[in-house]
Amino acid sequence: MEYVNQTNKITNKKEVILFFIISLLFFVTITAFDPFISSYAKDLGFDSVVIGSIIGISGIVALFTRLPLGVFSDMLHKRRLFIQFGLLITIVMWTLAFLIPNATTLYLGKISDGLTGSTWVIYNVMFASYFGIREAAKAVAILGVASPLGSILGTTIGGIVANSYGYRYSFLVAVIAAILAFVLTFFTKDLSVKSIKVKYDKKILVEQITDKKIWVISILATVALMVTIGTRDTFTPLVANDLGANPLMIGMLANTHLIIYGLAAALCGGFFYKKLGLVNTAILGAILQGIIIIFIPYAKSLTVLFLLQAIQGFGYGLIFTVVTSWAVENIPEIKQSTRMGLFQSLYSAGMFLGPVLIGILIEMFSRSTGFLIMGALSIVSTILIKTSVKSSKGNVSNERGSSVKTTF
Repeated sequence: MEYVNQTNKITNKKEVILFFIISLLFFVTITAFDPFISSYAKDLGFDSVVIGSIIGISGIVALFTRLPLGVFSDMLHKRRLFIQFGLLITIVMWTLAFLIPNATTLYLGKISDGLTGSTWVIYNVMFASYFGIREAAKAVAILGVASPLGSILGTTIGGIVANSYGYRYSFLVAVIAAILAFVLTFFTKDLSVKSIKVKYDKKILVEQITDKKIWVISILATVALMVTIGTRDTFTPLVANDLGANPLMIGMLANTHLIIYGLAAALCGGFFYKKLGLVNTAILGAILQGIIIIFIPYAKSLTVLFLLQAIQGFGYGLIFTVVTSWAVENIPEIKQSTRMGLFQSLYSAGMFLGPVLIGILIEMFSRSTGFLIMGALSIVSTILIKTSVKSSKGNVSNERGSSVKTTF
């Protein structure tokens, strides 16, 4: 077995490819049913606030589990085991939701979604270890492409199945993907764990919690995720429903966002970071996403809605890829799981706050008001970027796609 040195050279491409495939299946597992949850819940008779809470419950779970997972994986050096545990939870809970379809099992399924999603901390760190410390930001940007690609596979297959058999049959798509990923994990080797010689120091947790940089980054990620989960995954599908979309069309609508999001993420390392720098790329993404969200409830046709969804996806791809790259920029390997765990725990609040907040706003005022406020939050977040983050001049991306150095 070849190991990864601490330069920017990948020494085991087969391991990278296998782990990327597992990452794709991971996203199929947690997204196959996402575009249809709100419609399914509406069919069960739930109002906007309850629908928002169902979607958001996974965010609450992730908020309290991602950091402990990051810390324990650094302490125990058992990263693959944590990944396998997350996949098993999905297999059990969504099988239960399929066999016994009711509100309780739907909540349990989304809770398991939060637990499984929390293991993404470990995926990021393991994948980054194949590239070395200097290329960690690049690795995260590459792995970021697995999110939209895997989600596209999940929502496409889930949409076909839901359209043919019913919404809850998309749960089985998630279960099958989780089983495949679980089997493949036994063929991976945790290079990051094998290369670590330093014992985990609990001071690392204190150091990360007291680091101003990670809090600024996490707030930006929280806002980006709030507006995306609250719209794309929760109430934009209901706008599509009102325009006559069937489950397959709703799945395609989600895919439109994901495809363009993946395109934006792929362009970040090799194009936007070079041309604009990380700071300006983030600002562009936040403004673009915010403006487009405001117009979504006014879409008069599915064609217009698809176009708006695509542009929103591009903006989200820019802002979220940048903040994730910032999270691991120049961080030693022994600290990466803890840092990524803290980062993902904090921004998980957005997964809960987004759907719940917009659900309350829709119940109190109107759908357009809910979308207006969510869009405004995205635009206002650029103030934090402008006042807290600065690009260090002279540290421009090179041909290999390394990130621009930034200071906080």
